Amino acid sequence: MNETSGSRTLHRLIYFSRQRPMADVDHEVDAIIRTSIQNNRMASITGLLLIHRETFVQALEGPAEAVLTTYGRIINDPRHSGSTIITSGPASKREFADWNMCARRMNPGDDAILDALQMREAFEPSKLTPRSAVRLLQAVRGIQSRSALRSIA
Repeated sequence: MNETSGSRTLHRLIYFSRQRPMADVDHEVDAIIRTSIQNNRMASITGLLLIHRETFVQALEGPAEAVLTTYGRIINDPRHSGSTIITSGPASKREFADWNMCARRMNPGDDAILDALQMREAFEPSKLTPRSAVRLLQAVRGIQSRSALRSIA
């Protein structure tokens, strides 16, 4: 899918935010994912949400206006605080085209990802550059893709 003109230009926005305290984190995150899948499908948005400790790192891709509208909803969501854009702008292709929203909670078994990106000891989203944020989310995308293939086989 290659949008080309005006608000239909393919746009990628990557941000991080902190989770606000939640009574039932798993339930709330599941609710975020369910709602995001529905909303993103209607808006032609794809993306990936990474949850590490109390931090969200997310990529949103799609028509510029839809991505920016979605991000506006996110920053007004009381489950997020301190949202900071890492990068936002035109993209040549979708990195996360397979998912209207894919989410992965990092667990100790995923530390190899952070090791490979030299982020394990001090994962600090505020230090992610646009390039390192994309690399991190691409690594997570690879794990999600392999996990999905294993569960199908």
